[in-house]
Amino acid sequence: MSTGARPKVEETAFEDLLSQQGFASTGRKSERVSMKELRKELRAGETDPQKLKILDWIEGKEGNIRALLSSLHTVLWEGEHRWKEVGMHQLVQPDQVKKYYRKACLSVHPDKHVDKPTEEMAKLIFFELNAAWAEFEEQGSKPLY
Repeated sequence: MSTGARPKVEETAFEDLLSQQGFASTGRKSERVSMKELRKELRAGETDPQKLKILDWIEGKEGNIRALLSSLHTVLWEGEHRWKEVGMHQLVQPDQVKKYYRKACLSVHPDKHVDKPTEEMAKLIFFELNAAWAEFEEQGSKPLY
């Protein structure tokens, strides 16, 4: 009995047997899809693109003002010149967080985007930043070590 290499079987090798029994091949490769990806696909069909972009932005950062501020540039619209990218190293002390939070609020405040295409996006971002700021203050505005 030989223990050599197994012959390679193609994915379509049993297609003829399946089709004779009334089954069809899915044509899907055997790739693994996580629950996170499945939920994201499901949300994509139900949610408008702006909300979906915000949900992607806050995922894993809920209530974390430092993480939201350091990734704010990824969710802002093109042409936003008031906000400059901020690194985590700039958000160590509570007074630095407060400074950049206020700058972010100035950039995305909904009152500055009235009757503009960015108004809805600004409202969503502003709401998330305010919620994270409230949580930051509740926790005592501790420095990041």
